[in-house]
Amino acid sequence: MDDYRSRQLRQFGGRMRELREAAGISGKRLAMTAGVTQPTISKIETGKMLPSVEMVTRLSEAIGLGSETREDLLEELTRISTDIATWRRSGGRGEAKQTMLAERERATALRRSFHPAVVPGLLQTAEYARQIFVRSMFLSEEEMSRAVAARMERQTLLYSSDHRFEFLITEAALRVRLGPAAVMRAQLDRLANLSTLTNVRLGIVPWSAELPRVALHGFAIFDEQRVAVETYTSELTLTDSRDVETYVRLFEDLSTVALFDDSARTILGQLAE
Repeated sequence: MDDYRSRQLRQFGGRMRELREAAGISGKRLAMTAGVTQPTISKIETGKMLPSVEMVTRLSEAIGLGSETREDLLEELTRISTDIATWRRSGGRGEAKQTMLAERERATALRRSFHPAVVPGLLQTAEYARQIFVRSMFLSEEEMSRAVAARMERQTLLYSSDHRFEFLITEAALRVRLGPAAVMRAQLDRLANLSTLTNVRLGIVPWSAELPRVALHGFAIFDEQRVAVETYTSELTLTDSRDVETYVRLFEDLSTVALFDDSARTILGQLAE
């Protein structure tokens, strides 16, 4: 998916450069007219930077592009900003998917996520993960074992001081039975233990909380650069700054009614009992 996205960025940047050159405007002059730096123009035209809608609009006006060309550019920008990757294209939701997630997480300093249905993969026990794979995809026993092992390998990043994690899990997600009682108790115990890590912030959104915002689905925010929304068969990646800002605000609002630290561990203990 990353190579595909890189090609899209280079193609978009190349088109912006061609339009500028066709208008007989230098990069320096365009930067001055649009009120940006020349390195910014260079990064956009070489595909090293995804511009915002506002930026493309300003550049289009500075170049003197017609409304039809400008709208065409904005539509192309939207296609790049909103990338949908099916699990089939990324190699399935088994081991290959876990490997892709691990690479993304290693490149992220701060990962924040909201989970309304199940415990997040980074916090799952091996047996809980197995129960998830059994119920959510069609894998052979060997494929399932590799997928579980890959998910457990991802979790080593939780112990790296170079990475920070913030999780919000609803009480409903913790009450969903995805295996025998012993599996669920072990999972709740693991959450309590991981919540003591200094680089992990775990919040539980209790049933009793009056939600400040409606969260229609789970999501993960990576360094405030992109948001991933997972469906049953695909993953939607949002990189437009306005979309990312919306999810950051949603996460912050939900955090205001979540229980953390000892309060979170108390409710985990009550659920285990």
